[in-house]
Amino acid sequence: VVVSRRVYSCHLTMRRSCCWERRTMPCLVALVVSFISCVSCWSTLPSSVLESRRRTVYRRIIQQYNNNDDNDNESKASSTKNKEGPEIPVRRLLLSYTLAAGTEYVLSQNFVRPGFKRLHPMQFFAALGDPKSQSGRGAEMWGIWDSGDPGPRGIPFDQFGDTISNGRKVSPVGWEIDPKSFWLEEHGIWMEAPRYNLQPGRYLVTGGRLRTSVLTIHPADENGVKNWSLDGGVLYDVTHLPCRSALYVDEGNGGSPLNARREDFPVTPGAEMPQVEGCKKQDYAVLFVTGVEDV
Repeated sequence: VVVSRRVYSCHLTMRRSCCWERRTMPCLVALVVSFISCVSCWSTLPSSVLESRRRTVYRRIIQQYNNNDDNDNESKASSTKNKEGPEIPVRRLLLSYTLAAGTEYVLSQNFVRPGFKRLHPMQFFAALGDPKSQSGRGAEMWGIWDSGDPGPRGIPFDQFGDTISNGRKVSPVGWEIDPKSFWLEEHGIWMEAPRYNLQPGRYLVTGGRLRTSVLTIHPADENGVKNWSLDGGVLYDVTHLPCRSALYVDEGNGGSPLNARREDFPVTPGAEMPQVEGCKKQDYAVLFVTGVEDV
């Protein structure tokens, strides 16, 4: 009798779990489909609209902070509010933007468009150009880190002195060290130089935000100049803002990584890299390269 009761109890438990799965799984599938549909709608919005909403959110947050300190700003805030239009729920907009950006990044890492193959590990472009342009010239001066993220492979700030004083020519992970021409990233890490002379072709690029675009590197013309173009958005839309990078070249005045100041790091997302005494600086935009055309 005891055994039969236990068997019957197990049978009821299994039936309840099966019922739960039959009722819950369709709801979960519907929820996922609805979320992806919302993300698709977000990704089709013009970049100008998204940028306008983002600036509006930041402006309202700053106004709220200032109003807590100074009641005289109420008139300015109200006049600005009238110019901007109806109220926008800040928390809801920030949450929606974060979810959409995170989903776009995850999808770009796991899915590629037809005709492209996914790159693993992900590669990184060091790009030059007008952030507001959809096309331009000078892609022959772009670089690529094709061995993954160069940050973890770099030399930390507190090891610059030992590296230069010991006259090292190769980093611990094997890339060539040149104190007269060096790359720094947003945390002050000394990175390996990217590989230049990008191959012409079509690449899937994203900034980990709301857009993934096809970047075309055109063949060089008779002067060796390569053009580039995006099928959607502008260079700013596919730039990963938290990743900052710059090339520093000694101008003959003792320029060196040792001249970098620790208090200048980390760099604010989207801001320019700091100057290093004795060096000429060139900032580069960082693009995530998630796929390449399958030819």
